[in-house]
Amino acid sequence: MSQRTTNRIGAYLYQIQHLPRTLLIALGYRIGRFRSRDIKKPSNWEQLTFSEKVSWRCRHPNPLINYSSWVDKGRVKEVVAQHFKTAESYQIVHSIDEIDANNLPATYVMKATHGWDMSLLVKSGTIQGGNRDLTHAEVVADTDHLRSIADAWFQSRRQMKRRLKERQYSFVKPGIIFEQHIEPIDYELQLFLFNGCYRFAMVFFRDFHHDGITHLLYDEQWQKLEPGSEKAIKRYAKQRSNIPPPPSSILKSLVQLCHSVDQVRADFYVCGEDYYFSEFTFTHSGGSPGFIGRYDAELGRFWLP
Repeated sequence: MSQRTTNRIGAYLYQIQHLPRTLLIALGYRIGRFRSRDIKKPSNWEQLTFSEKVSWRCRHPNPLINYSSWVDKGRVKEVVAQHFKTAESYQIVHSIDEIDANNLPATYVMKATHGWDMSLLVKSGTIQGGNRDLTHAEVVADTDHLRSIADAWFQSRRQMKRRLKERQYSFVKPGIIFEQHIEPIDYELQLFLFNGCYRFAMVFFRDFHHDGITHLLYDEQWQKLEPGSEKAIKRYAKQRSNIPPPPSSILKSLVQLCHSVDQVRADFYVCGEDYYFSEFTFTHSGGSPGFIGRYDAELGRFWLP
């Protein structure tokens, strides 16, 4: 490819990123809808790793899945309502004008329904920070401040680009949910499902702000695995005792819900014997192996053509 062509493509991408928000969202939705028709998996599908398959899925949403319900962090609660406990929803809005701090309890979690890495913890009317940083910490959670944060999430170009890269998000109407803060959380459980059957699990120990995060890996027989990579060793919870496998009732419900879904990750917050459903994730880490590491190829074999 010539330098002139490369520069021209770069210019087009820059222009797309700076389109008005509403047009960019609509474009992402149209692309997602168009690319969802008549999808045929690559001929070398069986040779691809799990992460390579996820990267392909990012560009080719499954036309059999109602992403507008399964990906939306508010609407998905209706999908799983008969099967799992979920955090109580206090309010879901699609406009900043609908936000009124006076209508909210003193303690809650505020998060975007249409993406990830957009959440905020409020305790006793004061912001504690986000799920990966302490931005806005110690600020009073009044109406104006909440609206300002929500507006930034609605206008986030990072999220707009994500809607183009991970196209299942283009089916979700941007919104904000205010919900119950579940505590104390013993750990977060991520179950990797293939046609509803669990084949791999990641267990995370972390607080709301993800400080000092550590993890464990388990196979389909709930046998603890070694760290996925040398880099992951320092984040491996080797001093932790074994975590009990999820109850059979949880696994049976996941089979009922997801038997027709070729691949999805189901996340839960575990508090003692209580399992609170968190979300479904269809494109784990956007196609990056992350903590999966050496198990990437093996996990890919469970994802059938």
